[in-house]
Amino acid sequence: MSTQDLALPRTDIKSKSRGLLKGAATTAVAATIGNLGIWAIATAAIDVPERFTPLQPGSVVFMTVLGVVLAAVAFKIVAGRSATPVETFRKIVPVGLVASFVPDLLIWAGEGYEGAAEAKTVLPLMAMHVLAGAAVYFLLPSSPDADGSAR
Repeated sequence: MSTQDLALPRTDIKSKSRGLLKGAATTAVAATIGNLGIWAIATAAIDVPERFTPLQPGSVVFMTVLGVVLAAVAFKIVAGRSATPVETFRKIVPVGLVASFVPDLLIWAGEGYEGAAEAKTVLPLMAMHVLAGAAVYFLLPSSPDADGSAR
């Protein structure tokens, strides 16, 4: 058997990538809706200064979608290299979640945002990371993935 026999037809590769793209889009929409819910609750409960841009709706949407896109890229890489891509990916997600807290903690500890970085503004950001991480953990690998199979 030659390596040419093992190669996937081009249409299969496109179909499998399209499945991951749909899964990433679904995950991004779910995480964004959830994070905007956290944003709505937080901004109803506290006065968020405009200068605290991380807790503005545009930043929330952009950073949520960016995080899901990066997770989808990571999942595609894992799926291409692991015999157990879902299990491996689900071991990586919590590590990524913990790492995602670092910028929030640096904002909180720093002098930026003219004193607007307090527990009441940074903790909702961290809650958003947890929600997006949960969406990535549960939704992304259960959609058709880079292998083209539902998990």
